[in-house]
Amino acid sequence: RSDNARPKLKKSVENIEDYDVVFLGYPTWWYGAPMAVLSFIEENNLSGKQVYLFCSHGTGGLAESVGDIESVLPKSTELSEDIFDAGEDETLSSEQDIVNWLEKLEF
Repeated sequence: RSDNARPKLKKSVENIEDYDVVFLGYPTWWYGAPMAVLSFIEENNLSGKQVYLFCSHGTGGLAESVGDIESVLPKSTELSEDIFDAGEDETLSSEQDIVNWLEKLEF
């Protein structure tokens, strides 16, 4: 992270161009988005897509993760401001919260 490294991903998404909506989930990692998530964004063209973030985290909350992601997204990407996040003590009991979030987003 301190070197701004981008790990090479072992798998890629086939036909990403066929998707209009992308749900991008990640854990915060040292108060930011994991470098592999940034690799994913840079390796996949998300231009013109609606992107929804969901995140698990410890005590630092979302920290700088959203800003990290925004910094590598193409400008034409629509990043939803409605982000689902769950702290480490909430993850096992968050199923209904996730369902409510998806319903709010009309999915």
